[in-house]
Amino acid sequence: MFHSIRWRLVASYVLLALLTVSVVGLLSVEIVRRYSRQQETAALRANAEAIAEQALPLILAGAPDQELQQLAQAASFLGESRVRILDNQGQAIADSGVPGAAEELILVLPGARRNSQGEGWLSFHVWTSQGNLTYPFDGLPLAERLSGDTLLQRLRRYSGPWGGRLAFSGTYHSSEAIPSGAEPIQTPQPRSTNLVRQPVGDSGDPVGYVEVSAGRAFGTAALTAARRAFLLGGTVATVLAVLFGLVMSQRLTSPLRQLGEAARRMGAGDLSVRATDPGKDEIGLLARQFNQMAGRLQASFSALQAERDALRRFVADASHELRTPITALKNFLTLLQGPAAQDQAAQLEFLAESQAQVDRLEWITRNLLDLTRLDAGLIELESVDHDLGELIAAAVSPFRALFDEKGIQLQVSKPAEPVVLRCDQLRLEMALANLLDNALKFTPQGGSVIIGAGHAEKTTRIWVADNGPGIDPQDLPHIFERFYRGRGQTGDGSGLGLAIVKSLVEAQGGRVAVESEWGRGTKLILEWDK
Repeated sequence: MFHSIRWRLVASYVLLALLTVSVVGLLSVEIVRRYSRQQETAALRANAEAIAEQALPLILAGAPDQELQQLAQAASFLGESRVRILDNQGQAIADSGVPGAAEELILVLPGARRNSQGEGWLSFHVWTSQGNLTYPFDGLPLAERLSGDTLLQRLRRYSGPWGGRLAFSGTYHSSEAIPSGAEPIQTPQPRSTNLVRQPVGDSGDPVGYVEVSAGRAFGTAALTAARRAFLLGGTVATVLAVLFGLVMSQRLTSPLRQLGEAARRMGAGDLSVRATDPGKDEIGLLARQFNQMAGRLQASFSALQAERDALRRFVADASHELRTPITALKNFLTLLQGPAAQDQAAQLEFLAESQAQVDRLEWITRNLLDLTRLDAGLIELESVDHDLGELIAAAVSPFRALFDEKGIQLQVSKPAEPVVLRCDQLRLEMALANLLDNALKFTPQGGSVIIGAGHAEKTTRIWVADNGPGIDPQDLPHIFERFYRGRGQTGDGSGLGLAIVKSLVEAQGGRVAVESEWGRGTKLILEWDK
């Protein structure tokens, strides 16, 4: 399952969510723990200072240990912590013990009894299941320790997770029976491990110490709640990460699956398939690059197929063109070895015809070789600036007698001002010779052919125009193909002339165009951008 990018992405979201919640949780819990410890220590310190102020006059006056014990127990009751009063040697004088979950305090109202300093004093009693109120030091009933009809105020403290609660149980006379009431449920409460020792009197020479510890660990409950919250948050974050990861992974992997399917179909031979463009992200860029590659690949295969088909036609046409002179030569040789062996006139005629066929073979093979070299870029051109007027005159000169012999008027349209073209003179004259030869073949007796040069807008042109029969519209797209001859054509020709012209001109950076009107003539144009 985890070999899939989708599930790896989901797993990464989950791990990221858990890592984030864990780091935030650990930091938060540590911050809460430190803050709680500081606050607990600060509370213990404040209680210790207050108790030290109360204990100082008692210790200086040499009060009985019972009074210090009462002070320690009262302070422990109110502060919910353990209070120890020590002498200057560090020995315990009074120890309240660790507070319980439920305790009660008996307040002896002022005037009921006075301590050694003449002040009213407190009596502390820990709650017991029997409910008897006894003096904590000698175990006698509290009523016997009080003089007269003393008023008592009874308080109870109940501890909870977030602090204690005081309950006033009423005011009683010491002579009355004080009801014990129901025993509270004893629930152990977490206690802090912090301990604070406060000197009593001068800190340089104290008369004793107050030690406060085992206070309420309020941070414990907060930390427990925080841990539960982060645990719940981690669970929720994991669920959300899984859901979000599934959605996002679907959006991310769906285009990849489509791209993979397109690649599979292309590998199977369907070069027309294209990937859908999912957007402007990296996957969209990949899809567009894939489509561009597929387009180029399809174009290359189409070009290869077209070249293959053209090569097949070329081989077939070349075979046909070569077969004709070869067959004629074979027949002439058979006749010369047979019936014409003793006929000198026939021999001369057959030898002349054989020479013509050999010349035809040489012309075809030479032009095929030239075309192959041009296509392969193996011919080095010698391009220099030439005056097209002079170049045309040189190309026309060999053809004048042929045109006069056939009764066709050959005209040269000289440009008004010199037209200079950077070209290979020999090969451009060869191209013009093919155009003139082509015009000579298809222009009827009494017709005319015009050759000229000049500038047209941003191009330099050379044209050859005739008033012959023109080119059939169905033949126009194919006239520059090798060995192609028009429909119904019966004259001489191999169909290589215009193909050679096109290759020669394009090799020199130009292009060939044709303008023809069926029945009214043809104009072939060679042009170069300035």
